[in-house]
Amino acid sequence: MTTSDNPQLVPLLNGNRLKKLTIEQIQQIDQYLASLKEYGEVHLIVQRGVLKYINRIESHKVGNDNHNHEGQT
Repeated sequence: MTTSDNPQLVPLLNGNRLKKLTIEQIQQIDQYLASLKEYGEVHLIVQRGVLKYINRIESHKVGNDNHNHEGQT
């Protein structure tokens, strides 16, 4: 895939060559970020200088912040 296939990447690259990521990897990372709900993280795992894994972690709130626990004021 080239930048002509995705014109949104042209301003991002601005004539600079990517050193570690491919355009496909950037798009995949962007898809993971877009898939996150209210709370989440995306971790990039690099082995021997090469991106090998993308981990997506989602967190979910438990309970209601306005709820008082028994015995607490």
